[in-house]
Amino acid sequence: MKKMSVKAVLSSLLIIIFLFLAFSGALLYFGKTGMVWGISRAALREVHFWVACALCVLVPVHLILNLKLFKQELRSIGKRKRD
Repeated sequence: MKKMSVKAVLSSLLIIIFLFLAFSGALLYFGKTGMVWGISRAALREVHFWVACALCVLVPVHLILNLKLFKQELRSIGKRKRD
């Protein structure tokens, strides 16, 4: 698989994971008791936790794959401040 394809898949996966975490977090926060859409709060909490763990693993991988671009952006910001 080409590096750009890996980056595209990883970026898309990170977006989906973030949206899931935001949505499940909101359900856990606002749905204080009982079941949420037929899913127990304990199960939803467990899934939310493990998806967050996956995010913690994938974000550093994403940053490493995009390190060259990140360095270029930092240099660009530094040059603008000097002008």
